[in-house]
Amino acid sequence: MGVPVMGAMRTAVRVRRTMARYVAAGLLCLWVAGCATRPPESDAVVTGVALTRERVILPPEAVFEATLLDVTNADIPPVVLGRQRLEPAGQPPFAIHIPYPSVRFVPKGRYEVRATVSLEGRVLWTTDMRNPVPHDAAYRRVSLQLLRLLPQQARVEAGVPLALTHWRLTEIDDEPVPRPAEGAVGPHLVLQTDEPRATGSGGCNRFLVDYAVQGGRLRFGRVVSNIALCLESSGVEERFFSTLALVESFRQQGLHLQLRDGDGKPVLRFEATETPLQ
Repeated sequence: MGVPVMGAMRTAVRVRRTMARYVAAGLLCLWVAGCATRPPESDAVVTGVALTRERVILPPEAVFEATLLDVTNADIPPVVLGRQRLEPAGQPPFAIHIPYPSVRFVPKGRYEVRATVSLEGRVLWTTDMRNPVPHDAAYRRVSLQLLRLLPQQARVEAGVPLALTHWRLTEIDDEPVPRPAEGAVGPHLVLQTDEPRATGSGGCNRFLVDYAVQGGRLRFGRVVSNIALCLESSGVEERFFSTLALVESFRQQGLHLQLRDGDGKPVLRFEATETPLQ
């Protein structure tokens, strides 16, 4: 009886040792994979100042945030290269100091800084124009103007600005729009500020459309797009473009945007999106 028992014990020990080696190997693979996908370290800084157009006393709970974005590819959400957050914000002017990885600053890229002052997640002040960052590393300094957002019912709960935000289409008439596959261009909308024009994609074709916003009113003109044929997204794209013509108002809540028809019914829903640094 002693020999079989001892043999069984030795077998159990070998099994445990083998399992331990597999577990250790698996953990090593996970660690290596994590290192391979870890974002590059920040080794440079964008500096500058953010000013308000008039004298203001901010509440002590206000938060200032400035973000360095890679906007080279207009078809995807902007890539966050660095972010500065002051909590509490203090009082303007705000000194900008955004660390970022210089390896991600390429000669033909387009980079800009956007900033907001928020209170309890609601945007109070924001930059209302594009603020490009110079390519010359010695002059990567920006000067920003913060614009007060007037209190309006349509965006009193807004967590991001209406304009210049990458709005990903999530629903058409309460029907969900699937997320795009990795690397694919999804239906989205960006309201530009240098001229009253929105740009975006239906998931296949890029488009341009004039817009007019006044208070909580928002209207779109005729959509102009190219005519590539994409069978997988053509149905969503056609509905997206035609529904834009029905929009008469909007409402923001946090990171979400509703575009509503003349009866106040949400016909298009969007979500603000960014691309994290990888």
